[in-house]
Amino acid sequence: MESASLEAIGVVIPGYGHPQFLAEAIISACEQKINRKLYVVVVDDGCKFPETAQIVSHLMAKYPGILHYLRQENTRLPGARNTGIRFLMALAPRLDSIYFLDADNRIAPNSIGIFRQTLGDDPTVGWAYPDISMFGISRSENGFDTRETAPEYSQLKHLVGNISEAGSLVRAEVFRSGVFFNEAMTSGFEDWDFWLSALEAGYIGRRTLYSGFLYRRRMESMLAESRRLEDTLIARIRETHKNLYLPKTILGLEQKEAPIFAFYITDTNDVFLTSDLKAKAEKLDRTSFKACFQRWLQNPHEVFFPEYLISLSSSQWDVLKNNPGHVRWILWRLREETDLVTSVSLQSTDHFEFHVRPADITVETQMANFLFLKTTMLRSFALQVKDAVEPARKVSLPIPKKAHIGAPALLLDYHKTEVLETQLRITEQFIEELMPMQLVSKHQSRRYAGPSCMEIRHNFISEVCAVEERAPFPVCGNRERIMVFVTVDQLASSTTALCFHDLLKRLKVAGYDSLVILEHGLRQSLASIDFCWWPEADDVVPVEVMEGSVEYRLYLGRRIAQKLGLVAKEDITVLARSCDAFLFCGITAGLDALGQAKMHGAKGHVLLDPMFMEPDTIDLKQQAKLLAYEHAISTVVTDDASYFHLLSAEGFPPSKFQSSSKFWAKDEEGTGPTF
Repeated sequence: MESASLEAIGVVIPGYGHPQFLAEAIISACEQKINRKLYVVVVDDGCKFPETAQIVSHLMAKYPGILHYLRQENTRLPGARNTGIRFLMALAPRLDSIYFLDADNRIAPNSIGIFRQTLGDDPTVGWAYPDISMFGISRSENGFDTRETAPEYSQLKHLVGNISEAGSLVRAEVFRSGVFFNEAMTSGFEDWDFWLSALEAGYIGRRTLYSGFLYRRRMESMLAESRRLEDTLIARIRETHKNLYLPKTILGLEQKEAPIFAFYITDTNDVFLTSDLKAKAEKLDRTSFKACFQRWLQNPHEVFFPEYLISLSSSQWDVLKNNPGHVRWILWRLREETDLVTSVSLQSTDHFEFHVRPADITVETQMANFLFLKTTMLRSFALQVKDAVEPARKVSLPIPKKAHIGAPALLLDYHKTEVLETQLRITEQFIEELMPMQLVSKHQSRRYAGPSCMEIRHNFISEVCAVEERAPFPVCGNRERIMVFVTVDQLASSTTALCFHDLLKRLKVAGYDSLVILEHGLRQSLASIDFCWWPEADDVVPVEVMEGSVEYRLYLGRRIAQKLGLVAKEDITVLARSCDAFLFCGITAGLDALGQAKMHGAKGHVLLDPMFMEPDTIDLKQQAKLLAYEHAISTVVTDDASYFHLLSAEGFPPSKFQSSSKFWAKDEEGTGPTF
């Protein structure tokens, strides 16, 4: 039982256009059974019906000191709620929380006490929201139709749809932090916009079970009107709260709420859930993972579950964890495969290999083998894996001799059937154990009405974090990331490689992660590369550059070579979603993708350092390329006056040039350059 000395709770009821329902709402609010001071304010938002004021006046006599009345010029629903909030905050400066009740809805006598119990004492829980039990026009035979929008609160789901009804109890600290309803949102979704503002302020919601909240469904309502304007309103919400819809924010939430990978360790029976091998994985035992799996089978629309199961030994798991920047790229490539199940072996080699071909390449050492399969197909895994026969496909990633794997390069050899027999048998047993389950029936009047978890994965996350038909690059975290472009030829010089090492180290000291795009030709040898820079790179992604038949564009009468193919451009575009800036070591082929990548807000900087340039000067083709992409380049960094004069004479804006010392100068916090 709560103490009567606790701070008061307020209720805001906007009144406009529903006098026939208003009395029910007021009475249900004023007769709450709660051991706290209660204040209820009706905000008459310029209602044209005199009955509104008359009803409140009559009821104020019944509930003296509890019920209050304000009338104002019409401001629409957000403005009326804000007026009520400010009135209550002034009336009771130590106000605990505020409940929002629309004039055509009502609550049970113990509702606010239940909401307050749900809200609890955790200051990060900003509001307690209900399931929505609808009455009036109902699909249910018993007159009630209950929607469950989010059985467990999910920030990821809340970005896709409004999972919190406005009839929620909000902690007063949310308003004291400056969060109010956006009075420009007059066409609907104003409550969704409010919850997203609260999310930005650091608060989350919590579901209230059996709250007693009743929502009156009518033939025509503001919600129905908002549905007609849905696309426009959603676009407006995403623009207003654009920081919540940044790819790194979305991928961070995926890591927290909906990890994409489940790593099953065959010799310990542990399962690790993660989207990013550099992030802390959630560890589950076999029983807990089975419970998660069965919840997902029961409610695939409601429950997130890893989309990929990776079966491997603990020693192989250590190999992956010790090389997260390399394995991110491998997992990204595997996510885009269509096979049900894939056997993966990590092997050493000394060249790039990206073609589909039979397994006829001799390798020095087999480093690891693991099984990669899609969880959506677990039921049919055991049957299909035995029947499928396909040639191996190979891709590789350069790994220096001093790296953890200890090979000059890493070859990813993946195929459908060449799996270690023991590992296959253990994995089959594990999957068979997952399958038995008892079906559970739901009550006919309760239904899930929140965003579909499967659609969030396949549509929303991919839409924001990748491009069409591509998988997002599996990286999350709050550190800013710089995409650094360099060529294999540049790194063939030990002096240049050492310079590149210093560049990456500068970025790391300044607090940035680096994603190195290593431009190479098909089957280009790595034998001559100096890998001294490797430990400073957070990710290395090889991108193939066309060497033979090259496409050209004309600009100012000069031919500009387009050395990136369509797939390479798409790769860079996807990778760019997780990056905050681009740094080009000289005039590289990656400039071809800068314009499209910059659409997502990242700036491009070109280092015209003689160390990364061909001897002496810029040739006409390179010059034309810089001029062609001038609109997408933020800064050209050089200490060579000849570059400045040459490009300025062709119309390149002088204001975009910076000296090396100025570009690398420490920011106001004394850490490093601000990209």
